[in-house]
Amino acid sequence: MAEEHGTDHSTAGLSAERIARNDAIFRHANEGIREGAEAEEIEGGVPFICECADPACREIVQMSVKEYREIREDPRVFLNVPGHEASAQGWAQVIESYDRYVVVVKVGPAGEVAEQLEDEPDPANATVEGDEPYLREDKV
Repeated sequence: MAEEHGTDHSTAGLSAERIARNDAIFRHANEGIREGAEAEEIEGGVPFICECADPACREIVQMSVKEYREIREDPRVFLNVPGHEASAQGWAQVIESYDRYVVVVKVGPAGEVAEQLEDEPDPANATVEGDEPYLREDKV
């Protein structure tokens, strides 16, 4: 049986910081996809990577550059394949739901980390400020 990605099991034990950092890594990759699509003036569906917290997720969501740009207006907001919001371990809430994707907002410490990683050229290694990483059971 194939391993499932984007589930609460696939990210069990990860801190809020790690969850936000994983999302930011996918967002950084998608920004490169967006830039390439804009440079080539692609107007139809563009393959964006799910920005869930599971570092092994590689699921694709087809959407227009305009749709993706709207999601990216807020550094706490991310694109997920439906159901993959579970991988955020409670550090994200669905704010919009569509057939092909859901839009989630990072909350609490994960949201703070997501904001700090906005526009970082290397979100995997960028320094973030804050308290000790919050684990799932530390949620308020």
